[in-house]
Amino acid sequence: MKFFAENLQVFKKVFLPLFVLVVLSSNIDQYLNLHIESALRDPNGAQQQVYLWGFLSIISSIVFPVLLMTVALYALNTLVGFADGLESFLGKNLNQVAIETLRSWGKTLLWSLLFILPGVWKYIEYSLVPLVVTTSKRYDEGKEDALQKSSQIVRRNFGKVFGVFVLFHLFLPVLLSGLFDSYRLVWKTPLASLVLSALDTYLLLVSTHILFNIFRSEVRKHDAHV
Repeated sequence: MKFFAENLQVFKKVFLPLFVLVVLSSNIDQYLNLHIESALRDPNGAQQQVYLWGFLSIISSIVFPVLLMTVALYALNTLVGFADGLESFLGKNLNQVAIETLRSWGKTLLWSLLFILPGVWKYIEYSLVPLVVTTSKRYDEGKEDALQKSSQIVRRNFGKVFGVFVLFHLFLPVLLSGLFDSYRLVWKTPLASLVLSALDTYLLLVSTHILFNIFRSEVRKHDAHV
């Protein structure tokens, strides 16, 4: 019951800004993909266009996940008194979340060059990096590395974190994409697109909340032994 009560507080606090970001992210992604596909089908060749739309797609795939995660973590941090206003929270943490996230993606990519499974393993290990950046006092004090701390916590809670990964990053996205991907474009099916974006927003909040609770539980255990 406590989880659902807290989740309702989080929902009320940041659902609207998160929903707007999800709508923008989803439709910008679809828009860019349509242009990339169109350029690839161009019989006259459109190499420069492919590079342009591909570059914009990469930027979008970096900016929006960082923004979405940081906004969600703002609401979760208010539950434990670690955040005041959204603007000040973003000003303090957004840049660092972006830096550490890019670090984790870079290391994940290096492991992926070996084999796919090591890359997946590292992706899961680093899934708590934004939580370390926004929640850990030791990280603020420069006493711990975000990637190492995330790895340590994930290894101690691998079953739970892996379950979140499978359910919220694999099963549900694949299911929703297979059933409703044609309804994602807001300029073609506005009502269906907005409903799907609302569902995506809620699933993001739930999955982040579960990871946040895992992280906080480990922090409490550490504090109890200090």
